[in-house]
Amino acid sequence: MAFADDLLEQAQHLANRERKEPRQASLRRAVSTAYYALFHLLISEATLNWKRVEYRDVLARVFEHGKMKSACRKKMGELTGYYKTNPRAGSELTAAQHLHRVAQTFVEAQNNRHAADYDNSRVWARTDVLAEIESVANAFRSWRAIRNESVAQAFLVSLFGGKEPGREQ
Repeated sequence: MAFADDLLEQAQHLANRERKEPRQASLRRAVSTAYYALFHLLISEATLNWKRVEYRDVLARVFEHGKMKSACRKKMGELTGYYKTNPRAGSELTAAQHLHRVAQTFVEAQNNRHAADYDNSRVWARTDVLAEIESVANAFRSWRAIRNESVAQAFLVSLFGGKEPGREQ
């Protein structure tokens, strides 16, 4: 996770690089870097489950942005349905809330990264960029709170683009 943490720190640095009148290039790179921090956090967590350490980097290259975004959207939909059942407070609900934050943040961060990298008509404000980075930092905290839960591990597998383990469809 060190690389993901470094990317998140780099995003913060870029957002605060110029004290007055931050450059759009710095703010845009901060938004993009924040997304890549979360992207690499999830990939790193997934590949840690691979027994053969020497192949983890190769396995990491299998992940695709679009498939990961689709998996996150699907998970958000499932969790929204779960919330409609009025689940009782407890560890299952807490894990669901953390996982929802991770999935939602991933989708939003990817959309913002795309805008930062390709939409030159958009002007970024430092406050918006810092809020985006904080959102990603919150997703990091949520992930770390649930990373060993079965629901979180199944979610990691779904990021490959296939069906989530243990789910009949």
